[in-house]
Amino acid sequence: MENFNPELAIQQVVAIIKKYYSQTKAIKTVNKKEGNDIVTDIDLFMEANIIKELSALYPTHSFMAEENGSINKKCDGDAYCWIIDPIDGTINFAAGLPEYGIVVALQKNGETILGVTYLPQFNELYTAIKGQGAYCNGKKLRVSTKTDLNDCVVMICLDAKHTAEEIEQSLKFIRRIFPKIRGLRIAGSSSVATCWVASGKIEAMINLRTSKSLGSTAGRLFVSEAGGKVTNLVGNPRKAKDTILCSNDLVHDDILNYLQ
Repeated sequence: MENFNPELAIQQVVAIIKKYYSQTKAIKTVNKKEGNDIVTDIDLFMEANIIKELSALYPTHSFMAEENGSINKKCDGDAYCWIIDPIDGTINFAAGLPEYGIVVALQKNGETILGVTYLPQFNELYTAIKGQGAYCNGKKLRVSTKTDLNDCVVMICLDAKHTAEEIEQSLKFIRRIFPKIRGLRIAGSSSVATCWVASGKIEAMINLRTSKSLGSTAGRLFVSEAGGKVTNLVGNPRKAKDTILCSNDLVHDDILNYLQ
């Protein structure tokens, strides 16, 4: 789509997210997914309506959604593909905890070019267009300037799908790094964690589990646009399905050393 307007697309996405989230009420159904993960009727409601609205606006685009996978056609290699996680952090959401987000991002030929993450319980709206910076509620974001791990807060993402081996790997890493940092926090939502790295609230977030991590798609763009760094856990550019380390860049190599 040669006349694609990213600024307009951001406005459209924000309007769609807020329109349908405002219509949600109490959770009616909770169903189990892989492992102990869950999906609610609100996840499905949000996802279906976001896809419906964006399909009408951009009929030639593809979609990759958390609950329904690829829609229209596979996103691999497509010019434009929307990435949607309607409620990232569903376990938190269903439990009445505030740490969850609604994520919509757009990739062009596999590269994320814009992203929106709405954190309703914090009244925070994060947006970014590649090359134009990242913003929260209209204020430009900048990652933390801390350089000493002793001063840093790090979040590690643990979801309901970890294998016994992945749990052991996480515990080994926690034992190594915990004495070296100011605080370690467990994240139940990668969208929230990446937003907090981008805004300088924390210095790093880590996901040791190899996954597509749709929930952090927009957030990884926010971190990069705010001056941070995003790699996998060996320091290489992240593949479509991979581990994640997002940081303020200044402590990135130090954390990688503890991950090895």
